[in-house]
Amino acid sequence: MTDLNGVLKFSFGLDQLSFEMDGQHIQLDQGLSFIQSNSMRYGLLDELAIESMIYVIEELLESVQMKYAQPKTAVTSDGLFQRVLVLFFLDQQQIDRVQLESAFNTFVESREYYVSQVADDSLSSLIYFIVLREMMHHWNVVEIQFEQLDFESH
Repeated sequence: MTDLNGVLKFSFGLDQLSFEMDGQHIQLDQGLSFIQSNSMRYGLLDELAIESMIYVIEELLESVQMKYAQPKTAVTSDGLFQRVLVLFFLDQQQIDRVQLESAFNTFVESREYYVSQVADDSLSSLIYFIVLREMMHHWNVVEIQFEQLDFESH
């Protein structure tokens, strides 16, 4: 795969968050599990947990030096991103900031419905979704695309 200048590549896992932009690779050893354990009380994803999660995510993102002024397109091949696309975006392959914010508002209004939809993967896909929203806000990401990995070329 060729390196696209100005494109933010990312991957969010249970134990780490990874980012690559302009050839610089950044890895945070706090992932989705860390965000969940530092935000949710009694295993509930309620309004307080979402607010706390946003704060924890903001702290993690602010620890990374990312230029805000430059609008960014982001790409990922994460399976959880695919799950988010199925849950909130009718299985599209890319989303923009307006679509994501609209879906986030729907999520907050119908939180219990979405929690019931992700029982198979615990709450990881919903936490992933919240991280996406905060990344778009804090790093001026205007679009996120799903990038299928091509295993034949490796």
